[in-house]
Amino acid sequence: NHLACAAALAVLDVIEEENLVQNAAEVGAYLMEQLKAQNLPHVVEVRGEGLMIGIELDVPYKEIRTRLVKEQHCFTGCSGTNVLRLLPPLCLTKADADDFIKRFKAVL
Repeated sequence: NHLACAAALAVLDVIEEENLVQNAAEVGAYLMEQLKAQNLPHVVEVRGEGLMIGIELDVPYKEIRTRLVKEQHCFTGCSGTNVLRLLPPLCLTKADADDFIKRFKAVL
């Protein structure tokens, strides 16, 4: 319908005007690089594209994810039994990424 099309076009305009695709690529690469460089306990692999990031653990994610939510007020997704999935908004900043890493380290 016309309303849905107008809303979709408005969203595409914002994505273009705020360079959100480029931001996702830059901040996503930064976040993955920082996670890999930290040599964090239990982190086996960090993979992804842009801001869609998977953090594979050598333990089930349940306890770590629960502590992230309850203690650090940080919500993540999950996949399988050992992968935390990050799907943050496209407007995530490097400061936000650093904040996530700090919170993630606190629960490991």
